[in-house]
Amino acid sequence: MSIRRQAYEWRNIVQGSTDIVNNSGHPILNYAGDTSVIGRAIEIPPFVPYDIMVGGIGNNLEVPAMLRAHQLIVIDHMGSYPASAGLNIRIGTTRYFQNPDGIPDIGMPSSAMPFQPVTISVGESKLGFFEEITPPVYVLPGQTWGIEFTSFETLNSGSPVPTSDTEIARAYVRYLLIDGPDQLIAMKLLQQNIPISPENIQWYKQNLIRNRLRADLGMEEMLEERLRDKERRLI
Repeated sequence: MSIRRQAYEWRNIVQGSTDIVNNSGHPILNYAGDTSVIGRAIEIPPFVPYDIMVGGIGNNLEVPAMLRAHQLIVIDHMGSYPASAGLNIRIGTTRYFQNPDGIPDIGMPSSAMPFQPVTISVGESKLGFFEEITPPVYVLPGQTWGIEFTSFETLNSGSPVPTSDTEIARAYVRYLLIDGPDQLIAMKLLQQNIPISPENIQWYKQNLIRNRLRADLGMEEMLEERLRDKERRLI
């Protein structure tokens, strides 16, 4: 399939004295209460932006996010924690969220796009994410992009041993990765100022097929009419 929903979660956690990792190789918290094997947090100074994918803090990827010539990304969800932080989208050297004077700031504050545990019932919680980016942000083929986390204050001072999600900085991004023939359709939609979404891409495909069928039927009717004309002349 040429349209894929992908997500990336960044957590300010690195491996502790004992390696505890999930299936992606990233260190995780140990909720069993054995603090000797819990990952440790890195101190984050204020007003220093860190790329959540390759910024050198917490779990990271090996290479920056860069789109190939046949790929396009639609960023439509983000979230961060704690409330004294924010996220900004970087495309090339340009920051998406800016002040009214055009100067980039920390980006969208966490209070506007929270990413934190929400209590369902006593003893049970889930990660909450409530807001969608409207309009979404498009990353075009060949562009390098990233998500930058910036805090207003020092976080995880002294590299304490975290015991819960509320004690570490976190960020989250969710996006559509569009490639192959669907990417060509997405570029057509963009040129016509039509929002890029799976529904609109499917709608465009259906119109292409419908128009092709109509054209084929028209050619068939034209051919049959010519054959009838030729038959009448022969008579």
